[in-house]
Amino acid sequence: MFPPEIWSLVAAHLPPSVCANLYSVNRQWFDIAMNIRYREISFAFLNQKMLHELTRLRDPAVARRVRTLHIHPYFVKEIFEQQRPTRQQSAQSLRGKFKLGGLFRDNHKRCARTGLTLFPMGPDELLRTLKEVLSGLPNVVQYDIAWNGLHTISTLPAPFLVAAFSPSILQLTLEISLEKAPELLAHTERLQGLEELDLFIRLDHLRSGAVYEQILVEHLAPAINRLHKTLQKFSLRLCEPMDVAPLFDSLRLFPFLESLSISIPLARPHLGHPSGLGNFLERHRNTLWSLTLRGSELSPDGLGAEDPLSEWINDALSYLSGPLKLGELELDLAVEAAALCLGRFARSVTSLTLTGRRLPYDDVDDLLNAVRRNVRGNQRLQRLRLGAVTLSPELIDLLAERLP
Repeated sequence: MFPPEIWSLVAAHLPPSVCANLYSVNRQWFDIAMNIRYREISFAFLNQKMLHELTRLRDPAVARRVRTLHIHPYFVKEIFEQQRPTRQQSAQSLRGKFKLGGLFRDNHKRCARTGLTLFPMGPDELLRTLKEVLSGLPNVVQYDIAWNGLHTISTLPAPFLVAAFSPSILQLTLEISLEKAPELLAHTERLQGLEELDLFIRLDHLRSGAVYEQILVEHLAPAINRLHKTLQKFSLRLCEPMDVAPLFDSLRLFPFLESLSISIPLARPHLGHPSGLGNFLERHRNTLWSLTLRGSELSPDGLGAEDPLSEWINDALSYLSGPLKLGELELDLAVEAAALCLGRFARSVTSLTLTGRRLPYDDVDDLLNAVRRNVRGNQRLQRLRLGAVTLSPELIDLLAERLP
């Protein structure tokens, strides 16, 4: 009998789909197969697979194998919609009973056509079961939540979504409506070991601008600040232009923050007043090693003929009192804005990424000149990723000349 380490090495060279079916070979393969089957769990649709996984995860021997958890609570709305007609039917008369029986038949037919599953428990029991199961997952390290819209179920998903919050989670990805942030993020003190936070903020357009600012300052900022002892990577994306300067102003110093990724909407007001991002960068000049700045075109209103992003970035950079000690820089911006960032950050950069936009030859020339002008004499760019329109002999010669 080989030791477990040998079987683990063999499994590393086999497709996961193959390993997951080898549970009957021996005890070691059973353990490997179970780890593969349950290391990543996703709850998004109300079906037999979800029911089976909820049942299996009640077993602690299975629950401890989950490492990655994805939840989109659309299924809560789904089960409420399935149960609503039943509640509306009268069961007091024979006629009502016949209607109820016909309703079940119709629901079964509808579910057969659409692939839905009639859940064998009511909405309240489902929510209790989810809370119980998710609170019993002790080894989750990555947790992804997508919760926006779904106005008809209000804040019902919040209790079971936060039930999975635990010190074991290292990476949290949230795609949420800002309106839902108070209920979901009031419990971040449970995330005592969180190292990576990825926020994608949407708006359901149910509140006024003043209320949104209040949520940013009184709920979202404190939730993030509670992570200051461990947070190393922070990413912020917006679905549309929004003034988040009050959020940046309310964030404290994160002494271990090494990586920052910001998506800036191309349409005004971008991220609000430039001082918000500028002062946040200034507070973390001595800790940041990796910086990513991307232009985002998700705004439904489109762009005007004039792109003001370079002016906004220039204003934001003016709040820096000195250079950042960056080692990695990734830019997905127009040439003018990218050149401004290179002028400020290229001095210490050893890894540069200029992808996301296809650059013509002249733009590549301008950006490489900006790098060359600002690189220290004893500093050498070690890694370059470039998204050029074409790869030509002239471009190769340019790279050889500008990057000796």
